Amino acid sequence: MGDALGLEIKSLYEREKSNRHNWDQHWFEVAELVIPRRDQIFETRYKTKGNKKRRKQYDASAPHFLELLASALHSMLTNPSVQWFELTTGDENIDKDPAVRKWLQELVRKIHQILNNTNFQTEVHEVYMDLGSLGTSVLRIEEDNEVVIRFKSSPINEHQIVENYKGEVDGIFTENIYTIRQAVQKFGEDVFKNNHELKNILKDDKDEISVIHAVIPRKDIKFGDKSPKSFKWASVHVHLDTGITLKESGFREFPYAVTRWNKSSGEKYGRSPSMKALPDIKMINSMMRDTIRAAQKVTDPPMFLPDEGIIGPINITPGGINYYRSGTPSIDGSIAKPFSTQANPGIGFDVMNDVRERIKQAYFIDQLQLREGPQMTATEVNQRTDEHLRLLGPILGRLHFELLKPLIARIISIMKRKNVLPPNMPDILGQANIDVFFSSQIAKAQRIAEGDSLLRVMNMIGPLIEMDPTTMDNIDSDAIVQYVSKINGLPQNLLKEPKEVEAIRQQRQEQAVKQQQQQDQLVAAETMNKAAPMLQQ
Repeated sequence: MGDALGLEIKSLYEREKSNRHNWDQHWFEVAELVIPRRDQIFETRYKTKGNKKRRKQYDASAPHFLELLASALHSMLTNPSVQWFELTTGDENIDKDPAVRKWLQELVRKIHQILNNTNFQTEVHEVYMDLGSLGTSVLRIEEDNEVVIRFKSSPINEHQIVENYKGEVDGIFTENIYTIRQAVQKFGEDVFKNNHELKNILKDDKDEISVIHAVIPRKDIKFGDKSPKSFKWASVHVHLDTGITLKESGFREFPYAVTRWNKSSGEKYGRSPSMKALPDIKMINSMMRDTIRAAQKVTDPPMFLPDEGIIGPINITPGGINYYRSGTPSIDGSIAKPFSTQANPGIGFDVMNDVRERIKQAYFIDQLQLREGPQMTATEVNQRTDEHLRLLGPILGRLHFELLKPLIARIISIMKRKNVLPPNMPDILGQANIDVFFSSQIAKAQRIAEGDSLLRVMNMIGPLIEMDPTTMDNIDSDAIVQYVSKINGLPQNLLKEPKEVEAIRQQRQEQAVKQQQQQDQLVAAETMNKAAPMLQQ
């Protein structure tokens, strides 16, 4: 039953799935209260399809704050209207070459164009939603014949991830559900007809089959002599029930960007703000349920009724008519009397506001949405905004390393294979590695502290320059301009090339010399004119 490769993949998959059992329960609990549409995915996979879903959500604070967090990260990290990254070789001498700079800037422009013309913006928003709720997100980066690249975000419960010794995710197992018709379309009818066990599946009454898709480093598993060995990552599809390999191929680069919000030592999967705030989220849902019940009892209280005094159920709607028997005993002179519970729903709402504030802080809303004071200037607003964004530094570093850098590297490799890189690449770039650095709003806020240090130095040496102007000889003004422009994310094409600056200065110097010569000639002429009468005498 099954082949050697398929059975090995199946064994690895089942082992990873078993080790992930506790995470499944945790993710389902978070999804149920914070991101209900992901809750539907869990129920579809593990429960009977079509069941009526029972919501446990009484308060929408956590889903609302999650949406704010995801939208803020989207606008500050991968804003489609802003150039949020730049490319470099890591060598300043090479980067200063005008041809290199021009080509890298054109490549950045084309990558932005590709990202904005595909489904990247919709899928990356789902990535941020998964990060804030489930703590781990998965983004697949696929080659596409129509739009060069296509993206697909999927919830972590559909995958099992594998880390290398560096703690980097370099392998992933995915369980896909196919109908018989879809499986034949994807893997070919011959795959099923040429295998006795799979041939019976075509005749079976089963509507669906489970297929494992493993993308792992090729050296981690044993392949037969006929397997393609040219690609670094193996891509293997295996029928889960039988362990039979349906398809084997590979990838030159790891096609997934797996990101964790933050990660505890010894764990592979990430932990999110929703997991941190889960006790408060549970509390506010329970409090909201009880407060609603208390408010209902105040507005529609239970009633005291005499035994066998009312004919039929009591009607308490406005204008309702109730019939009772003659001689029915009354309570305090009335036929029916409301039961007072002494409930005070207002106390519950006051307590919930405190809990809601703690949930808000867990999602970093205070850092992402700055409240301006009435006496704050624009400079003060910008300074406080940068200070708040710097608090997101640890999160930013992981997003850069696990999501955005692999994303750009994979896009450049695909563009190279499809021959859509900018033309006339400088020869010097053929031996250089292209790296990426980020210029998003959050990244700029992290670097702005360097500019503050420069400003403090200039303020301190200002009085010295006034006393002795030669002190400026210690400062390279051109280097300062380049430095300040870089940390503030100024596009390089707005700065003139060093050769252009040198030519302008040379022309200015020549004009100054020429003007000085003309001035000297005028002075000499005036002197001669004044001396002429004396010479004549």
